[in-house]
Amino acid sequence: MSEAIPRKRLSPAAENPQTGRPDASTLNERQQALRRAMMDAFNAKKARRWIERNVNHININRDLAEGIKFLFDEQGRPPENMPLEDVVEERRRIEYQIRWFEAILLELNNRLIRVREIEDYALEMLARSEHGG
Repeated sequence: MSEAIPRKRLSPAAENPQTGRPDASTLNERQQALRRAMMDAFNAKKARRWIERNVNHININRDLAEGIKFLFDEQGRPPENMPLEDVVEERRRIEYQIRWFEAILLELNNRLIRVREIEDYALEMLARSEHGG
């Protein structure tokens, strides 16, 4: 049976007492490379999410504008003989979209709460392990 070669433990960087943030200069070369790779991946995901969110907002705004465009003529005035049924149908459609957005917002808030709980627990465990508890 071969004996395992002991490796240095990859652990969080020591904190800089002045800033309270991790001091990356105390990491060895491999840890710094892993940290840079993680930060690059995080920043890439963050940028992608920002772009997706903004493209989504543009599409939503375009859809909303298209949805009410029929209520106005070329000069932006409401037409004189618009059927009331069209106005009622548009109101109902907008109310449905609002309920849909509220449901998405509620779900996202629930996910955020769960992620924060996991984050808090992980930070608590990390603090315990650093203090030998």
